[in-house]
Amino acid sequence: MSRNIRGDESALENVLSLVEALLQLSEEQDCESKLPLCAVWDADKLRITGYKSEQTRGNRSKTTEVGTKKEYLLKQIKDAGKTLKLPPQKAEFNLSQDKRELDELQTALDWLKELGVREDQKSTKSQGYWKFILTLKHQTATIKENLEVVKQKWKEHQKTNLKETFQTQTTDNSLDWQEICRAMLEKHKRLTTNELLFADDEMKFELEAIHVPLALVERTKPKKCSEDISAEQGSQLYEPSYEEKQRFEHQAFLEQIIRDGVGKTQGHRIALIGEPGAGKTTQLQTIAFWILNNNLGLPIWISLADLQGKSVENYLLQDWLKNALEVVEDVTKEDKNAFADLFKNNRVWLLLDAADEMSSLQPLTEISQQLTGWVKYARVVLTCRVNVWEANAGALADFETYRLLNFEYPQQVQEFIEKWFKPRNLTPQPPLLIKERGSNKGEKLWQELDKAERQRIQDLVKNPLRLALLCSTWQGSDKGLPETKAGLYQQFVEEVYKWKENRFPTTEQQQQELNAALGRLAKRAIDQETSRFRLPHKFVREELGDAKQQSYLFPLALKLGWLNEVGVAAESATKEKVYAFYHPTFEEYFAALAIDDWHEFLNHVPDKPALGVYRIFAPQWKEVILLWLGREDVGREKKEEFIQALVEFDDGCGEYRAFDRVKKGFYEFRAYFLAAAGVDEWKNSCNADAIVAEIVKWGFGEFKVEQNEWVEFLTPIPEAARTALPQTNRIKAIAALVELIGNPQLDYSTRRQAAEGLGEIGSGNQKAIDALVELIGNPQLDDDTRRQAAESLGEIGSGNQKAIDALVELIGNPQLDDDTRRQ
Repeated sequence: MSRNIRGDESALENVLSLVEALLQLSEEQDCESKLPLCAVWDADKLRITGYKSEQTRGNRSKTTEVGTKKEYLLKQIKDAGKTLKLPPQKAEFNLSQDKRELDELQTALDWLKELGVREDQKSTKSQGYWKFILTLKHQTATIKENLEVVKQKWKEHQKTNLKETFQTQTTDNSLDWQEICRAMLEKHKRLTTNELLFADDEMKFELEAIHVPLALVERTKPKKCSEDISAEQGSQLYEPSYEEKQRFEHQAFLEQIIRDGVGKTQGHRIALIGEPGAGKTTQLQTIAFWILNNNLGLPIWISLADLQGKSVENYLLQDWLKNALEVVEDVTKEDKNAFADLFKNNRVWLLLDAADEMSSLQPLTEISQQLTGWVKYARVVLTCRVNVWEANAGALADFETYRLLNFEYPQQVQEFIEKWFKPRNLTPQPPLLIKERGSNKGEKLWQELDKAERQRIQDLVKNPLRLALLCSTWQGSDKGLPETKAGLYQQFVEEVYKWKENRFPTTEQQQQELNAALGRLAKRAIDQETSRFRLPHKFVREELGDAKQQSYLFPLALKLGWLNEVGVAAESATKEKVYAFYHPTFEEYFAALAIDDWHEFLNHVPDKPALGVYRIFAPQWKEVILLWLGREDVGREKKEEFIQALVEFDDGCGEYRAFDRVKKGFYEFRAYFLAAAGVDEWKNSCNADAIVAEIVKWGFGEFKVEQNEWVEFLTPIPEAARTALPQTNRIKAIAALVELIGNPQLDYSTRRQAAEGLGEIGSGNQKAIDALVELIGNPQLDDDTRRQAAESLGEIGSGNQKAIDALVELIGNPQLDDDTRRQ
């Protein structure tokens, strides 16, 4: 069997050094003199040989071609100034320097043979001589071009070598690691697939073929904050952001990053980050089976929540290997050593799922510290929520970060809906599952979803999980789409109970009791500093009762799938079981159901804040707060009181000077931004207009009569306000931006920023489109502003005839500069 050269970059350097020296030799020498080392070209063949002179009878000299010796090759390498680098794994420190170099050269020759070098005529290497032929590009090509041929052969050999390795039949006493990994992957896939969403395997297969695009991203460095903001405050005001470097469609990602190893880490360290429900686990499953089916290595899956204090190495040996080999007793030392050798031979891919679910305050730092020993030789693909990745920025700096983007709207969302409702021959299913299944049902959903006023829901269902749940709820319901996320999740919950009705029927009272208990459980879990998503048996039992006792709530939650067993607590001597909600977003929704009084989010005690409640400043509670504001069963008076409390919040711990007067403190801004997001869920708030107007003013400034000029806030408030704008009531925000753009006192720079803002939030909105069309057609504006308006119009005016006409007219305007017309 040929040796495995995957990942041996030092060996490649040696080979390239040797070939480059031989190419230089071919340009410099005259081989008519029959030297001990000759490099002779014949079209694309570079023949490496040498001659030996011997004395014959009569004092005559006879020159015979015998090939070259390693010593001559080594001398030529030195003469060319190309010192070979010894691979660390091949270093033998007890050798003299000369012998080491000879051994190193022998290694490079061995690698050349592995790459398909043809030995010329009869080999005499047993006597220390070599003759061989390199097939390159051509004698007339440059050295660099010929070296590229060697690099390409190296890559091709990597693929072929691995394929041969995995296709070779093992002996009866050997383990078939490929089949072992496949069986373990199938097991994990069953545990991690959202079975509630799919009625049949055919649908599952078709929907898994729709993948979100990925973007190679880099975390951007925050700008320097203003002197008016302390360093501590500034670090909290700035939201970590990412700059997109390159976008990959699904198949291109698999081929270029996973197979070919393009990028700074050559595919050895990859992080997939995304929002909850973005499809991280699904993407990782696809990668795992693609690796296996293309003979690229042995994929080993670890759900990181299962570590529970164990190191990756210990988990692999004590848990994964034991389950994979299906042994009752401990795994033998021989099997452990064979398993470790798989890593050392660069055959293993570690697929680490859900770093955010680890029971650690610094999960990424912990992972970094554990990729050591023989584990470090594995190629690693890791998934993680964006917020956890941001919070641990720099812990895995050697990883290349790819962010899972949303489904593209409308193309991929519409495609998903069409495939979901595509007529198919189903095996017998409960009536609920086959009710009105067909393209007409899907068309109705799409028509309802694609209305201009549905922008919030359109944005919501770009997330793969939520789109699947939407299709599921629409499948058996004649209700229209709700306005809020809480309303949508309410439908989701109702749908789950209907879906499980045949197997696990429940009464309305049982559902209410279970929802309340799940809410109390979720609320307590979110308040925990660690393990918010992993819930020990004792923790669950305190709210739902013991599954072995008379209480029916615990077993019912398990039967319905709201809670699922995900492993055991490693720190428990009795191997206590651990559970998790069906998905973290449901945990947040049930927690919102458990909040009766908004003071549980905010109970301000100005003189003694330690006695107060300030969940409004805890990131993990933001989504819960928004879901609470969207609940239909919460009275408008309570919601209005809460919004008012956020708007009027006085932190009493510092002030921020803006314009010519003292404004809010740091925490007051944060409370206000939360109120701005809140009025998108509670759209009937009497404060909504004033809140949106204030956000726009902070983001873009206002005209000061006494100064007779447009004045803006000091950094970083404008940036934070503009970030908050897309999160608030979009209809009101669009109206405020349109009014701002029409203000004759507005300066060019601010008008451009406002036009850019419309491009972010104004998709399909006719008022936004009209405002941008008017900007484009205004000859009194500068070209930069009109160009920005055209760019924003292109983002929000898809299919709008008025937008198309305006852009067509702009293109035909000979007075505009070429850059604007091109845009």
